[in-house]
Amino acid sequence: MGTFAWPVAGSLFGGFVAAALATVAWRHRGEPAAVPFGALMAALGVWGFSQAALLSTRSLAAGYALDVVAAVTSAQVPPLLLVFVLAYAGRDRWLRPRYLAALWSVPAGFAIVRATAALHGLASVPADATLVTVRGTTAPYVPTGPISDAELVYGYVMIALAYAVLLRFAMTARVVHRRQTAAIAVAATVGLGADVATRFGLHVHPEASLTPLSIPVVGVAIGWALFRYDFLRVSPLAGDLLVDQLPDPVLVVDEGDRIVDHNRTARERFGPDIRGDPLDATAPGLCDALNGDEAYTDRGDGGITYYDPQVTAIEDQHGDQRGRLVVLRDVTGQQRRQDRLEALQSATREFITAESEREIAQLAVSFADRVLDGDAAAVYLAEGDELRPAAVSERLEREYDAAELVVDDPSDPVVRAYETGTATTERRAGDAAAGRQRLAVPLEGHGALTVERGEGAAFPAEDEQFAEILARTTQVALTQIERERELRESRATVERRSEQLEFFNGVLRHTLRNALLVIRGRAEHLREDVDGESAAHLDRIVGWCDDLTELSEKIRAINDTVTASEAERLETIALSDRLRDRAEQVSAARGGVTVDCDVDDGLRVLANELVDDVIDSVVRNAVRHNDADSPRVEIRGRRIADRVRIEVTDNGPGMTDEMKETVFDRDVATSQTAHGFGLYFVSVMMNLYGGTVWFEDNEPRGTVAVMEFRCADRIEAKGTSEPA
Repeated sequence: MGTFAWPVAGSLFGGFVAAALATVAWRHRGEPAAVPFGALMAALGVWGFSQAALLSTRSLAAGYALDVVAAVTSAQVPPLLLVFVLAYAGRDRWLRPRYLAALWSVPAGFAIVRATAALHGLASVPADATLVTVRGTTAPYVPTGPISDAELVYGYVMIALAYAVLLRFAMTARVVHRRQTAAIAVAATVGLGADVATRFGLHVHPEASLTPLSIPVVGVAIGWALFRYDFLRVSPLAGDLLVDQLPDPVLVVDEGDRIVDHNRTARERFGPDIRGDPLDATAPGLCDALNGDEAYTDRGDGGITYYDPQVTAIEDQHGDQRGRLVVLRDVTGQQRRQDRLEALQSATREFITAESEREIAQLAVSFADRVLDGDAAAVYLAEGDELRPAAVSERLEREYDAAELVVDDPSDPVVRAYETGTATTERRAGDAAAGRQRLAVPLEGHGALTVERGEGAAFPAEDEQFAEILARTTQVALTQIERERELRESRATVERRSEQLEFFNGVLRHTLRNALLVIRGRAEHLREDVDGESAAHLDRIVGWCDDLTELSEKIRAINDTVTASEAERLETIALSDRLRDRAEQVSAARGGVTVDCDVDDGLRVLANELVDDVIDSVVRNAVRHNDADSPRVEIRGRRIADRVRIEVTDNGPGMTDEMKETVFDRDVATSQTAHGFGLYFVSVMMNLYGGTVWFEDNEPRGTVAVMEFRCADRIEAKGTSEPA
């Protein structure tokens, strides 16, 4: 073959390289752009093999057939290059079947034209093939026609579009993809340069194209770019995300949760040889934390560390997830504060249920020992001029006698904290706890809380804050115990005095009732011996006896109402008929006074039998103080929402604003007789009924007394009252 030995060998070598790359791409056909890359390599391989065979044969028929194969195959390379670039850049929407069909319609047309060349002459026919000798070597040659020029233009247009897609992708891609894109562009330029050189006659034979000879360079360069920067590995895709100097551990894991990269902090935390290890073996439980979006607890040799995993999906240019970037944010401090707050919340619930100062003190010491990282703690409570330990840690019990723990020196920091209300810190000296730091926090009005740490161990600001929170909580609990004790003592005193008052009231009512019966009986006995005007005095005596007896019973009823609970005090009262009866009785008893009554039917309120006296007191007040020439009183009753509103209107002299404010005071209307209890009584009873009473001006003259009761039917609907 002479000088043709190296073009043939080069074409064969290019074909083999292309076939090998196509095989590798097929094995990884699940990866993005692998299939288009394999198809491109397959087309270049066929082109290389067919050119090698063409340069090796002397048969014109075989040469023509091989020339057609090479031409048809070479026509597929530009569109395949464009498809590969579109797939690589993630332009999947241009790879739909209708676009691919349009793209290959032109190469298919070229193939049809070559197959039908005998009909139109646009392409060479077998008869056109000749043997051409160049530089002493002979090989078949098939002249080109117009179809070849059209194929050339179409191919260069496809290549130009491929370069445009690569350029646009490189401008928006990550740094790693820019390097990868540049490698692909350079490889494609090598192949394009070989083709241009062939077109300008830089060849050893008209059928010897330099493009198949460039296949090893083009194919290997593109394959190296893809496999080096990776269809298959995820680490390079995270290179622009991974910052080695981050203070938090950073791990890069692939789709199988195997560590493919890490930063310096992760190496220091988990070990130097973790690359390639399963994530769960390196950090047990981290996979579950990532999948469950939970905090991760690392129980390493240096103690417990809490991490909040921040996960970022690593995606390629096609949007497919290739792995995960895991940043482990150290939240040990936050978790520790949360644990302390939860422990303090739990302790607070126990404080609420504690029944003595000593129990509260023991709870405070237990919490301090458990949470504040102290060596010892104590709660001192004031007893006279001394602060005595109510609860201490076991360490203090071992180191001191009970008497030694009592504090009475005014210069002692514990006493200073108690007296000044300000926390103090000191370094102990001269005793069993020499060198230890002691923090004393005041329990205002009660004593002080102390926490101690080992020699040279200063209290962090956070520990001081939690000690103060614990002290305030302990103080509140101690105050609650003190108030509950005072309340129990006050309740016992009130109950004792109530029993005493009830006893003396009972004795008074019993004695008064018996005395009135005796007086009334003696008056009736004297009636037979008295006549004329003296008999009127006996009538007055009997009348007063009856009034005082009735008053005694009403006072008993009032006393029972005041001391009873609301459920015992209230019942359902039908008020409408009672108001009408009161109006008739007052009108009959007070000649010359007009009493009108305008009351809705069915008014039912929460009250008791004393409501008659309440209404009487208001109505009689309106009648008694009415100085009009034609005194008039009107009683109106309406239901308004969940209230019953009673208005007693008169045309008397009215009240000043000051009188409206003071008329219900206890010292007002002291001239009331047994016929009524006064407006103070009205105010007390309306308050016990859960109602209100006040005075307003009446136009043009007089006063309006307004009483509002609670409706009974609304309360009954809740099951709190029974109808009377």
